[in-house]
Amino acid sequence: MAMGAAKGDAATLQVEIVCLDELVPSDDRYRRLDELVDWSFVREAAAPYYAEEGRPSLDPIVLVKLALCGALEGIGSARELLRVAAMRLDLRRFLGYGFADRLPVHQTISHAHTRRFVDAGLFERLFARSVCLCREHDLIDGTHLSIDGFHVEANAALQSLRASLALAAAPADDDDCAEDADGPPEPTGRPQLALAEPRSGPTPRRRSSNQTSVSKTDPDAKLRGKPGQRPHLVHRGQVAVDPQARCIVACLGEQADGHEGDAAPALHERARFHSPDLASVGADQGFAAERVWSELESRSLEVFIPPQKTMLPKGGEPRTEAERQALRARERCRSEAGVWAHKRRMADAEGVISELKTRGTLARARCRGTPLFHVQVLIDCAAVNMKRLTDHAGEAASGRAARPAGGALIALASAQGPHEAPGARVSTAAGLPGRIERPSDASTPSTWSFAVSLN
Repeated sequence: MAMGAAKGDAATLQVEIVCLDELVPSDDRYRRLDELVDWSFVREAAAPYYAEEGRPSLDPIVLVKLALCGALEGIGSARELLRVAAMRLDLRRFLGYGFADRLPVHQTISHAHTRRFVDAGLFERLFARSVCLCREHDLIDGTHLSIDGFHVEANAALQSLRASLALAAAPADDDDCAEDADGPPEPTGRPQLALAEPRSGPTPRRRSSNQTSVSKTDPDAKLRGKPGQRPHLVHRGQVAVDPQARCIVACLGEQADGHEGDAAPALHERARFHSPDLASVGADQGFAAERVWSELESRSLEVFIPPQKTMLPKGGEPRTEAERQALRARERCRSEAGVWAHKRRMADAEGVISELKTRGTLARARCRGTPLFHVQVLIDCAAVNMKRLTDHAGEAASGRAARPAGGALIALASAQGPHEAPGARVSTAAGLPGRIERPSDASTPSTWSFAVSLN
């Protein structure tokens, strides 16, 4: 075989008439996303943030699409995202920019996320729209949720920690003023700074905590660490995942302070509009608390949250209401439905969190402050739902989406609607059922197979 002719750069310097739309494959994800989503809602939601007259700004649809592209591509830097978008034909077509059009600068993107849309109203609407689209395409079952929390590295270093000076209350005095022997009377009702007691010997090793120190660069970041590991400044995110196609129904970005389970009622408040038939929730031991069990049960939910060992009675006989609730929670989690909920949480919630961190941008917070972190969580969770939409929107009718493998399954009686007969939600032969099936506590043996996917 003879050597081919040398290829120079002459062909690259020729002027050709091409169509950008024809260069993007027909099965491209972003092309499919444009077919499924009507982006006009973005301009309607963003209208209050703009003046009626004045210099025209960048189209808010472009800003939202760029944010979704960054989450879908796992690019957290605005500069890197614009550099990649300038070279990718599919991203140019998705944004509505031709070959000769210049993409916006990164200052415009950063200003929109951190100043103009800082109240998260637009991105709340974006996430809600993604959940509604998943429900319209039969990708959400709406009867069970797997809840889990995760920590995200804050955009602040440990060197930014400084001691937080707290005012010490002055001693109570009946008189409003105290007469000083060498001067005029001084008020004593105001708090005064307390001085440390004198000490001698070597300087003790200082240990920082959330009670004694605060970060100067990100005061909302909190110190968290596991035993044997160095603590980090982090924020905390919460997600509630539906088992049908692993769509995120509710999400929340908050400070990594306080009990993790206190976010469960807030997640239910966000999810109940999209899942009005919600019957049960599952979470890990970090959510276990008497107030969490009581609050969720008062909402007519079956709670599968295993108690911690310290919550169980030592002698076997419960003495308090908290111990009785812990025993009931353990019995629920040991039932067949509780084992099913545990496996779904490991496959769904933990799998989605891995996807958000490894494929999205939630390995590290992009901006500082809890409000901006909540915006980042909303964008990444909306991107996950958009990914499910493009991958499985056409599979709901044909039944090709994933479901639990094998086993004789029947629906939980508590998960049925008010107008359905017992056992009405049975599996269809097609594959993806209209409702997710869960095992009852009957003696019917079942074989389960779950796989955690990061796609």
